[in-house]
Amino acid sequence: MVQNFNVFDIEYKENLNAKELTTMKADANIKIVYYPKNEEELIGIYNYLTINNINFIVIGNGSNIIFTEKARDVTVICTKKVCSKITLKNNILTANCSTMLSIAYNFTKNSGLSGFEKLAGIPGNLGGAIIMNASAFGSSIFDYLISVKIFKNGKIKNIKKEKINLNYRDSGLKNCLLLSAKFILPKKDKSEIEKDFYKYLYLRQEKQPKELSSGSIFKNPPLVSAGKLIEECGLKGLQIGDAKISEKHGNFIINLGNANINDILELIFIIKTKVYKKFNIKLEEEVRLV
Repeated sequence: MVQNFNVFDIEYKENLNAKELTTMKADANIKIVYYPKNEEELIGIYNYLTINNINFIVIGNGSNIIFTEKARDVTVICTKKVCSKITLKNNILTANCSTMLSIAYNFTKNSGLSGFEKLAGIPGNLGGAIIMNASAFGSSIFDYLISVKIFKNGKIKNIKKEKINLNYRDSGLKNCLLLSAKFILPKKDKSEIEKDFYKYLYLRQEKQPKELSSGSIFKNPPLVSAGKLIEECGLKGLQIGDAKISEKHGNFIINLGNANINDILELIFIIKTKVYKKFNIKLEEEVRLV
């Protein structure tokens, strides 16, 4: 499959604005973006770029990533056009990693299976959620995971959850290509699943801003909230250009319309500097800066 791959068969765009690829929608120039449409094309372009030592990244919905000026030298594989594929056998769900979390939720709800309700409102796909070990309201994407199928070093492998080195906001799966994931899900009444989903969606919307953003900018340090530290530094509402630290949640930088990447990076620098000076705590970015 990989050996017969032709890079020119893949849909691509050159000199693309990052606004088209991320939820932050901040300006940045990207060298070239490939849009594979299926697993074969995805593996093919990933393998091609790897063996030719081309600097590249794989993204999904772009909900946890900010492209900087360095992006002009980066090739991007975007999985947005890889068709979702979900199968169900008994209460075991298998889905490709390009599947949006919202689609996985609707499919499982309609099947009377629980497991994705607490991730309500996260605008990402399964692959991104697994890579960053996404969690909310005490529930993690890994809670019901059985295994993941990956492509690495020219081979497709299946890795059981027990073999994955999980850490806070990290799965240790960044140096491979995630293809699909398998979950075992508990049965539950559809109405209860839907009720819980909207409860957690409401709680998320109450806490987080609705404006354009890339989600949480920083990881929470041990035993403390990054948003709380930022708030206690008096930084909520600080604005540079169209980039602003949310007044609703201090760990969000929002785009008011035409945010400049340099203004976003300046706010990140100010936050890290102020928090370290006041609390002697070094904040670590949760958002991916490319």
